[in-house]
Amino acid sequence: MNPETARLIEKKYGKLKVYPDGFSVKEVLHNSGSGKAMPIMQEKPWGAEVWLIYSPKYALKHIVIEAGKRFSLQKHTEKMETWYVSSGDPMVTLDDKKFEAGSGDIIHIDSGTSHRVEAQKKDVEIWEVSTPELWDVTRLEDDYGR
Repeated sequence: MNPETARLIEKKYGKLKVYPDGFSVKEVLHNSGSGKAMPIMQEKPWGAEVWLIYSPKYALKHIVIEAGKRFSLQKHTEKMETWYVSSGDPMVTLDDKKFEAGSGDIIHIDSGTSHRVEAQKKDVEIWEVSTPELWDVTRLEDDYGR
């Protein structure tokens, strides 16, 4: 993650507990009942994910993909996701379809659908709400050797 992305996230959320890519997701499961939740940041080679809530029923993330980078082409056996593009013009891959999305677009990904987001010329920010199976990732292609 570049320092500019870190500054953007710190400005929005203040100091966060930072986890490396690939940590055990169950460490941050929120199951303590109603009340204030503590977001965490997971560093990624393409940017970062801020996990606002990870509960037994759903998860909410703020995803930042840095300009010129993309996350892995991946799919999930169980997990379903819905994305709200809040800024940028990402190139989105869903199975064999590729299209440019824009700010305000909503994209739904059913389990079993291969998907990827690429930030072509400028950073992309996406809000993701999903089912809670955050460990359910099969990488089909990855620029970072994971």
